[in-house]
Formats: sequence, C-alpha cells, structure tokens
Amino acid sequence: MNLTVFGATGRAGRALLTAAGAAGLATTAHVRDPARLAGAPAGRIVTGSVFERDTVLDALDGADAVVVAFGLRRRERRTPLYAQGTRHVVDAMHLLGVHRLLVVSEAAYGDHVQGAVQRGLAKLYGTVAAPAVRGRREQDAVVTASGLDWTVVRPTVLTEGPPRGYRPPATAPRRADTYRLTYADLAELILQALPDPATYRRSLYP
Repeated sequence: MNLTVFGATGRAGRALLTAAGAAGLATTAHVRDPARLAGAPAGRIVTGSVFERDTVLDALDGADAVVVAFGLRRRERRTPLYAQGTRHVVDAMHLLGVHRLLVVSEAAYGDHVQGAVQRGLAKLYGTVAAPAVRGRREQDAVVTASGLDWTVVRPTVLTEGPPRGYRPPATAPRRADTYRLTYADLAELILQALPDPATYRRSLYP
C-alpha cells in the first residue's frame, strides 16, 4: 500500500508515519514545514499548503489510500482547514482515481456523544470551540457526500505514550467511555482499518 498523509506533522500524523514505516509501507507526507516532522519517517515529502492544488495532486501521485489528520492550534480555529482542506483533497482524489480515504476527527459533538455527562461536556466544548466544531461538522458533510470509500475515526481522548494494545473500535459512540487512546494505538487502528472494506462508509469509535 502506498499511503499519503495530510496533516503529517501533527501528533497523529507523525505516529502514523512511524507505524507505517515499521510495517514496510510506502508513505508520502504532505506538510507545510518539513522540520515539524521531528524525525518521523516519510518515504517522500511534499511541501505545500492543502489549499495549493498542485502540491495536493503531487502528494496523491501513486497513492492507494489517503489519511487526513488535520489539527488546528487554538489561534487557528477560524481557519477553514477541516472542511475546505478536506474538500481539496477529495476533489484531487476524484481527479486521480484514488478511492480510499480515512479521516481522523473526534467524538465530542452531535450524535457522536453518548450519555448525559458526555453531552454536557460536549455542549461546553461546542461553546468554547464553536469555530472548530462547525468546521468538523462541515468536514463530515464533505466526507459523507464524497462518494469515496471513506472511514472517519473518532477518538475521545488521545494521549502520548507507548501503545497499550489494539482495541477493536465500535461502530457506535461508546457511553461513558473513559478509555484513553495513545497516538501509537491510533496509528495501529488506522493501519488495520485502511484495507478493511467492513470499515467503509462508517464512523469508528476507539
């Protein structure tokens, strides 16, 4: 599998590149600043913005599967990265005939939350991070309407640290689940899901 990662300099992206390299997969990292890869292995690096059509197409050249792992810093939350960035990737995938897409999102809003306590926390999060939540909802709409073989992975809490062991994800939100997923385990989950048709057109809840 030849894997292209957008958002490769984030913690999820770096963990995925590390796991993919250990698994012997060919990888391409699309990044704005290669220095922020911090040693994460990438077979090929394409430098540019996801809003630059030419660099997105370059990164997708030869790809069998695509992972979008965008993250916004607090000062960037009004940047339309989630929706518009994902739309640019989807459009380029259609142009080049690449069908497999996995998006790393979150389980902190809307129907992706179960339980009274979690809904209360989600309501608070939706208030303090309204632009980011709005962007995630718009990203969902882009992905589900894409016509691609998509999967959205929705972790609740992500932490640094060594892998704790693969836990099969659920296909519905987990009620009152306090399981903390490490970025290394998230990467393993992604590598398990990518070739599995049973995960197509589903949200997965680790």
